[in-house]
Amino acid sequence: MNRWLGVVSGTLLTFAAPMREAAACGCFTPPDPSVPVVQAGERILFSMDNGNVTAHIQIQYQGNAAEFGWLLPLPSVPTLELGVDELFNQLTSTTQPKYRLTRKYEGNCGFGGNSRGIGGFGNSAPAASGEGDNTTNPQSPLVIQASIGPYDYAVLKADSKTAMLDWLATNRYFVPAGTDAAVNAYIHPGAYFLALKLRSGNSTGDLQPVVVRYRSDLPMIPIVLTSVGAQPDMGIQVWMLGKGRAIPRNYYHTVINDALLDWNTSGANYNDVIIKATREADGRHTFVTEYAGPSTVMQKILNPTARFGIQTELAAQPDAVSFVNYLFQHGYATNTGSFGQQVLSSQILAVLARYIPEPAALVTDGVQPINFYQSLSYYLGDSFRAANPGKFVGYTLDYKPIEMAQTLFDRVVTPTLAAGALFDASPYLTRLYTTLSPEQMNSDPVFSYNPSLPDWSNIHDGTLTYHCGYFGGSGSSTSTPATLVTASGHVLEYPYGTGTTFTPPALPGSQVIQILPEEGPAQTVTDNSKLIDTTLGRLSNGCSLGGGPGGNDRASIFGTLMVMLAAGFLLRRRARG
Repeated sequence: MNRWLGVVSGTLLTFAAPMREAAACGCFTPPDPSVPVVQAGERILFSMDNGNVTAHIQIQYQGNAAEFGWLLPLPSVPTLELGVDELFNQLTSTTQPKYRLTRKYEGNCGFGGNSRGIGGFGNSAPAASGEGDNTTNPQSPLVIQASIGPYDYAVLKADSKTAMLDWLATNRYFVPAGTDAAVNAYIHPGAYFLALKLRSGNSTGDLQPVVVRYRSDLPMIPIVLTSVGAQPDMGIQVWMLGKGRAIPRNYYHTVINDALLDWNTSGANYNDVIIKATREADGRHTFVTEYAGPSTVMQKILNPTARFGIQTELAAQPDAVSFVNYLFQHGYATNTGSFGQQVLSSQILAVLARYIPEPAALVTDGVQPINFYQSLSYYLGDSFRAANPGKFVGYTLDYKPIEMAQTLFDRVVTPTLAAGALFDASPYLTRLYTTLSPEQMNSDPVFSYNPSLPDWSNIHDGTLTYHCGYFGGSGSSTSTPATLVTASGHVLEYPYGTGTTFTPPALPGSQVIQILPEEGPAQTVTDNSKLIDTTLGRLSNGCSLGGGPGGNDRASIFGTLMVMLAAGFLLRRRARG
């Protein structure tokens, strides 16, 4: 009775512990210091084709595997497939907003040179098939009951809340307090719920994204249901594939005020600015566009020619070391670790852990899974085993290459190649982001398209110009007077230098709040552009963004004096000549 049901729209919301990515250690590289770090509570990729929605949903969970549960309301009977975390890792890094700064130097600066310095931030669908029993009871809400990969799942009719919740309770999907009321919005004839849980014997390391296909007019996130287990200021990240730019159909659209970003750190406070900006929209119902453009940026990243090799070749490897080496040689490992090493996804690590387990003594010694498998020939080699016999007491390896190869192709290769094919079939990709707290999760966001809207780059360039002296250099990069021009054209004066810490000016978080219709240009609801520039101008003339009182008077007097002295020096030299 202690298994709880989480409710999600895009990722699992757990009621037993705080959310995090359910990933085995070593599957992700350290974050790129040149991009803003955003911990989204939900990540979803939608694609649409003639009234058919495909939703790739990343599941994030922390807690006891026996307490894992997932519930998703749907407008039609879905089919279910396995997805992969690599899709979201690649989508995140490829479309990540980057705030790059070009540094320029006026006069004789004793630091940085005069080079360009860039800091990049940087109708029902067919019933699903599965491994389980698909029989149903006419008196029951059950439509489908099956298994796929690490999951048991069921599709239930949602025309009666009592019948549905009773079935969940009987089958050990236990709903936490507060969910009953949140479910009400999704109970009506013709509605369905997808319920998911881990199969017996699987751990949270076996969790992986799912692909849900169903018929619907438009994609929607059931955010009302999500509110039951949501965290304050929870990030929600959505990608949309289609023939044109995607829009939040019933939410506002916000353009952030980039004068609030810490450009010197490539926008390290990016998520704080997003939170501030989204709070300024009515009901906090708004999304920010982070990328809108051709999907070519993702083509052939997941599915390059000949990636993964041939299943029969993999299954024919003579031993565990050769098997794992084949993975590294054929593109199973992705990205680059902090020391240049390749890394394996959580799905691959989970499969390897089952068939080629790491000795318990090495786990106790702190040997990380990725290091164990990357150096498998060392750890399982005769020399290491002879020198450390105590670490292998009771350790046996039942090598099953055919079974292991089949599992990898089912859980990793096939879903990865299918995900990559999405970007070949759809010409346009949009990335949207927002933050919401539970009290604002009272309206489900619906997404549509407006192909007439312009592209939106994820690359934003600003310029920081240092105003140095003319004799022998001056000060440092933090104390030298400087002018920042943001990508949006806002001008920030730092008469006493940018300083060592960043304090954002007292400005709105949103530059513009809009309505994006399905046809025609954006409709402005709020435009703070003039207010932002007026306030920045007033600050630069008196209060100074970068230092103490006096504005830029001291800097301008100093600069004028240097110019006068230089001019006088030249005149004297000419007179003597």
